[in-house]
Amino acid sequence: MNKLLPNVARGLLTAARAHTTAVVARLAQRGYVDFPFASANVLWLLDEGGTRSTTLAQRAGVTKQAMSQQLKQMEREGYLEQVPDLTDTRAKVVRMTPRGESVKAACAEVRDELNQTVAKLVGKSKAREMEAHLDAATQAFADIAAESL
Repeated sequence: MNKLLPNVARGLLTAARAHTTAVVARLAQRGYVDFPFASANVLWLLDEGGTRSTTLAQRAGVTKQAMSQQLKQMEREGYLEQVPDLTDTRAKVVRMTPRGESVKAACAEVRDELNQTVAKLVGKSKAREMEAHLDAATQAFADIAAESL
């Protein structure tokens, strides 16, 4: 009898979408209805005191143009600002505004709430096991991608 393999990709995709929807809803409850969640990773890529946009693009693994678009949107919404680089007056660095610092803290709170929800649903041990399985899948996919290079 030929049994079908589990559809891991579908599970990962639907879980990621549901997670994003939950995060956006929780942030909206906290007053961040305009936060561009797709750009949230930028908040964790910034150095204390600011980071050049080219460095952010490298860290995020995106083009300078793509990063520039993300930064402009976040700047328009009041989460980031660009200021002169103290080490090179020709350059600018991107840094968080107080609103950016606040939404970063809210993102961390929401992450903890959602992790707690999953742990209550399946139990802490199963949640840790799930995390380990997801880490293993991530590594397997990264290894496959590296083989292709």
